[in-house]
Amino acid sequence: MNYWVIIGEGGGFEEVKSIKSDFSRSGKINKTTVRMDDIVFTTGGDGKAKIFICGEEIAPPDVFMLWGHYNEVFEGISRRLTSLGVRSINDIDAKRIVCSKLSTALLLEQAGIPQAKSLTVTSHTSAKTVVECLGLPAVLKPSNGAQGEGVVLLHSEQEIADYISALPEADTNAVLAQEFISTAKGRDIRVVVADYKVVRVIQRVAGNSDEFRSNIHLGGHCEEFDLDDDTEKMCEKVAKVCGLRLCGIDLLQAENGFVVGEVNCTPGMDDEFLKSDRFRQVLHDLIVG
Repeated sequence: MNYWVIIGEGGGFEEVKSIKSDFSRSGKINKTTVRMDDIVFTTGGDGKAKIFICGEEIAPPDVFMLWGHYNEVFEGISRRLTSLGVRSINDIDAKRIVCSKLSTALLLEQAGIPQAKSLTVTSHTSAKTVVECLGLPAVLKPSNGAQGEGVVLLHSEQEIADYISALPEADTNAVLAQEFISTAKGRDIRVVVADYKVVRVIQRVAGNSDEFRSNIHLGGHCEEFDLDDDTEKMCEKVAKVCGLRLCGIDLLQAENGFVVGEVNCTPGMDDEFLKSDRFRQVLHDLIVG
């Protein structure tokens, strides 16, 4: 069996390529790591599709995984491969929805899953409305961002007004405003779910007291964390609601328990887990299952 990990924007090609996730010992599963932009599809006179990677024709894999931010190129590759009978670990429609924080918030709301209170913001939204709905300070973030990029904490109505005034005048450029959960104190819980079961839980802690984002690449660090059974079940429900066989769920500690902050279809994982036999087994089950 052959599987591809297709790396797109924000995927980290060299990092993913270095993961020891091949299964050569069994002689049954082989991994190819390929950049999204290196894949070309053509259709010959016989109507049969051909796949080229860096100019070399190659047979389609049995399974593939998209690793990186959603975009239309990713979607095109995914739909072309699935039309050839190739199985995707995460469905492209699920990935497209979850890569929009606005759409994800609606999904979770409809499923009754507790999440940070949020508000869609466009260039036409008043700062006063944001403050009345969410209070101060408030977190504003791009709808399709990742790794904490573009996420800001604004402390006054004027700061929010200035932020909104800089947005392009189009409703398609909406961003998400969320309440600031002070009880989280620069910490969040990253839960990795595979095949709708929790497989890894870590607590991420911001690098300094002035930083409210706990992302590892922004200077944060991680440590082991134990979740109660009810919260684990909630995370597994989130994965099912979103239709993701592999995802990362970020939890925030609110006054009355954990709430979902974000859902990531390309979940960042700590190095210890990525290099572990446990992760190799998780990946094996995703590919074979």
